[in-house]
Amino acid sequence: MLAKVALAVAALAAVLLFNRLLAIITKNSKCRPLPLPPGPPGLPIIGNVHQNPKSHAWLQWHQWSKTYGPIIYLNMLGQPIVVLHSAKAAQDLLARRGAMYSDRPRLVLAGELALKGLHLVLMPYDARYKLHQRLEAPLLSPRAASSYQPLLDLETRQLLFDLLTPTTSAHGVDYHHQLERTMASVTYSLMYGYRLPTGREPELVRAHAIMKEFAAMMSDNNLVDIFPFLEKLPIPWPWRHKAERHFEEQRDLHNTNLQRALGNRGWNFAKEMAASAEAKQMSEEEFSFDIGILADAALETTVLTGNWFIVAWLTQDKASGFVAKAQKLLDDVVGRDRLPTFADRPDLVYIDAIVEEVLRWRPIGITGIPHVTKVEDQYEGFRIPAGTIVFANQWSITRDATVFGGDADAFVPERWLVDGNGGGCGPGDVKARPKSEGAAPLRDIPSTGFGFGRRICTGQHIARNELWMQVALLLWAFNLDGAVDPHTGERVEVDPMAMAESLIIRPLPFNAIFRPRGPWVEDLVLKRCDTSKEDFVELLEKIGRERAPWQGDLK
Repeated sequence: MLAKVALAVAALAAVLLFNRLLAIITKNSKCRPLPLPPGPPGLPIIGNVHQNPKSHAWLQWHQWSKTYGPIIYLNMLGQPIVVLHSAKAAQDLLARRGAMYSDRPRLVLAGELALKGLHLVLMPYDARYKLHQRLEAPLLSPRAASSYQPLLDLETRQLLFDLLTPTTSAHGVDYHHQLERTMASVTYSLMYGYRLPTGREPELVRAHAIMKEFAAMMSDNNLVDIFPFLEKLPIPWPWRHKAERHFEEQRDLHNTNLQRALGNRGWNFAKEMAASAEAKQMSEEEFSFDIGILADAALETTVLTGNWFIVAWLTQDKASGFVAKAQKLLDDVVGRDRLPTFADRPDLVYIDAIVEEVLRWRPIGITGIPHVTKVEDQYEGFRIPAGTIVFANQWSITRDATVFGGDADAFVPERWLVDGNGGGCGPGDVKARPKSEGAAPLRDIPSTGFGFGRRICTGQHIARNELWMQVALLLWAFNLDGAVDPHTGERVEVDPMAMAESLIIRPLPFNAIFRPRGPWVEDLVLKRCDTSKEDFVELLEKIGRERAPWQGDLK
């Protein structure tokens, strides 16, 4: 009997000892933090600063991702930075964990001094930011974007007319200016209720100068952003005067445009937004900045995507044949006795595929505006500290072979089609999810050109509609016969990797030689595309009536 008791006591002691050891091991493992994501080894104090290129850093990050994987960690003078290189990681963190990843890093010069916290893109993800989102949302939804199609049609027809006039010039066409005028006029018509017929109007020239200066503030390594405590010192730093002058320029431009908009005849964004409950919770200054920043964003991104479409046309068509395929489809669906319209869109799936491929092949916001983590997080066995600046490297994300295949560097619109070959690419060929109201449905693969999660570009539906219309009409009307130096008229080879970089990437300048596809083009364009005498105010009033109930006087 005693032997059995002794055995039971020994067994119990063994169990208690095992549990104690297990508790100690578990406690120690919990105390030991998870490792940081992998990345290139840095130096004490400065970290990876010496390894990070001053320009085209995203290409270096892309190379590092091949060694360290889709999530890499960098240390910039003690500031933790995580760069995401896969669509999965970007969606998992920036979208699905948006509550933790939707803030912005502190930018003393651009965000606080030069914009006084009024730039929507740089605002923290807080109640004020959400107020601005609610203000804009009714005007930027897919359904709202579809109501602006008559205006997009008007300005894109004018684009054809403006391109046709100089097609005989040996110096080619300044296609960038023509695309810029088109999108600027769409933007100012919607926001403020007036067109920009030349693209050289003083307010547009002024807006571009302001945006260029702001982009430099964002892109440069500003001392006060690296060491924010410097702003607290009683020293007349040169950036203070620069920032104050910039703010006054922005404020004057946005306020002038707003007052003109409210006095213009017909419907516009400013009038509809001014009547909202959200606008009544803002000062006039804050309200004017909201509309102005929205306009600025539209001016740059859509124009440059159109520029990259021209580059793809000149450099990628020989390998992919996408131009001839699209033009045959346009001839079959539209014919040569009328222009393409949005009503043709369900039958022109391939045009939507071309737009998506341009957005993928050359993502404009190559790293986007960085996010920052509110709290510490864990992902895939790695620790991401609180206050980490997070970039999504679009160059890598759009070249993810597991998503886009091994030919991700090539321009292949067919990758967006369900049947994968685009041979028919007519009515009913594709049955997956739609991208925008009225858009042809495409394969359900990541389309990341407009950002991620709660910080995604809210104007994406208008942008996609305008890009679709531009691509459809340009391919219907013209062939491209190469590129020339804009100053000498000499032929030049376009390098698809030659680009200038600030917050976004843009092709280096050249002029393109447009040739009408046939005599029917000139006949139709001259008859239908000079829109200078069309009743623009009535068009705006019609949009306003269709958007009713809108509480306001359209007159």
